[in-house]
Amino acid sequence: MLSKLSVWSVVVIILVIGALVLAVADDNFRPTFGDLAKVGVGGYLGQMLPEAKRTGDS
Repeated sequence: MLSKLSVWSVVVIILVIGALVLAVADDNFRPTFGDLAKVGVGGYLGQMLPEAKRTGDS
C-alpha cells in the first residue's frame, strides 16, 4: 500500500488532517476549513482522472 502513495497523495492527506484539526480547534471557521479540504480533495481527484483521447477531434 505504501508503494502506491505519491507526493500528491501525501499532500492531500496532510491538508485534510490539518483542516480537521483546525476545524476542531476553532468553531467559528469550520465552514472555511471544510471548503479548503473540499478544494484540495477535488483538485487531487481531478488530476487523477485520465485525459480524454484526442484522436478524431479534428
